[in-house]
Amino acid sequence: MKSIHLLERKIGELRKVIFMNSKYRTFLIYAIPLIVSLAICIIISRQEQLISNSSPDNIKTFYSFTHGFENYKTIRQEWRPRIFSNFSAGIFAKLLSWKFNYPDRTVGIQYISAYWTAIWFLLICLLFILTFKEKSLFYIFGVFAGISFAYTPLIGITRIYPWDMPALLVFCTFITLIKMNHHAWLIAFIPLTILFKETSLILVVAFLFWENVPLRKKLRYLGITLILSLLIKTGVDLITSNPSPIITMSFSRHDVPRIISNLELLFALRLDSAFFIDAGLLLALLLLPISNRQIGMLKLIAGLFIVGTFFTGVINEYRIWFELIPISLFALDLYFSPDMKEAVALN
Repeated sequence: MKSIHLLERKIGELRKVIFMNSKYRTFLIYAIPLIVSLAICIIISRQEQLISNSSPDNIKTFYSFTHGFENYKTIRQEWRPRIFSNFSAGIFAKLLSWKFNYPDRTVGIQYISAYWTAIWFLLICLLFILTFKEKSLFYIFGVFAGISFAYTPLIGITRIYPWDMPALLVFCTFITLIKMNHHAWLIAFIPLTILFKETSLILVVAFLFWENVPLRKKLRYLGITLILSLLIKTGVDLITSNPSPIITMSFSRHDVPRIISNLELLFALRLDSAFFIDAGLLLALLLLPISNRQIGMLKLIAGLFIVGTFFTGVINEYRIWFELIPISLFALDLYFSPDMKEAVALN
């Protein structure tokens, strides 16, 4: 009888240890990535201070909403549609300038851009921690690497604009919605995010890869989302007196088509080659085989983004590729995850 009681006590103690270990492990799943995220925020904020005055356009964009709406309508036509990003950055710039009374904008932009980027990065990290839990560090370090490649002096054309990080958060949120199979939410999500940066319009192709849904429903959702997005985009273009509604990007610079100059940049012999966009993550995505439906979707999104950027952007201004960081990371995660390796082996 005594031995039975002893055994029951030992089992109880063992259960308690297991329970405590389980609770401690759960704590670590959230605590460790959060600690790492906060440390990276410090690094990123220092990086931004170094590049904050790399171009006068940095100040123009962060302060674009600080002198009223009429003044906002005088900035470049490509920047005007990103009204949510610019408006929130303007509020942020006003608050910090009022709080710390910076002597001039060249000083103020150092802290405004630094804190702005760190806050958005922390939001992205929190999203990853809540969504991917044990895998969150993979995404956190991946995003940090991609950001650092663009925000390091002497790598490409170094600039920092208010919509860089919001657009990154939009695409990070997109992959979490796809992971949780919340495709239907995209019908409201995509049109709203157009006002942060119009590149989120390409995310409508995700409806075509919606599993176990009839083609007619996929096309209906895609069509509704596309129409809503274009209506919102047109509306903000008209409100901001944009001289080129809907298609606000330029296709040439100094009478040279951007596609020509971008192809020259792509094959230029340089250490900071465009082949290393997003710290090599984009090239890694392109090398992956299409082993499942979701990877196919991610590669199509990347392909559309690449084509658009080659015709309208400057490809070695590496911050413009931020949106493809989470797309690339999610594809790598899908391909190299244990479940996917087993599926590839069976095929």
